[in-house]
Amino acid sequence: MVLEIIGYFFFWLVMFVGIVIIPFGIPGTFVIVGNALIYAWLTDFIEITWAFLGILLLISIVAEVIEFFLGAVAAGKYGASRMGMFGAILGGLLGAIWGTPVAPLIGTVIGAFIGAFAGAALFEYFVTKDLQTSLKAGYGAFLGSVGGKLTKIAAGVAMVVMVGYRII
Repeated sequence: MVLEIIGYFFFWLVMFVGIVIIPFGIPGTFVIVGNALIYAWLTDFIEITWAFLGILLLISIVAEVIEFFLGAVAAGKYGASRMGMFGAILGGLLGAIWGTPVAPLIGTVIGAFIGAFAGAALFEYFVTKDLQTSLKAGYGAFLGSVGGKLTKIAAGVAMVVMVGYRII
């Protein structure tokens, strides 16, 4: 009985951690899927089935894709060319990488946001030579990056609720 309570505690702790780590660039939705897989395996796939795990995995993949490309899409909505949109993706990725050693976890997030802005603005400036258009594209990329993180967090919360509904 005590081991079962401890097991449930750690299960829900990992689910919570899966949500909390998403803003820091760590794929928390996949942590949630992995945790659900372990639970399913330990309980003989009674409450959590392979089909349900497939749905969770699909949600994780879709959330990752949305997060990755939303900065570019938003930059495009704010007038960026294809180069500006490419710059948003590249800048977001490089910003996250460069921000991590500066301030682990929070630097990753801030670096991704600043990088998306800077990448879109810089690449767009190379194409248009217009500072206002470039800054507008960068602003769109920044908004898209924030929206991507929020979308992925919402997907993580939905996944935890779905799992909770299955096992409670």
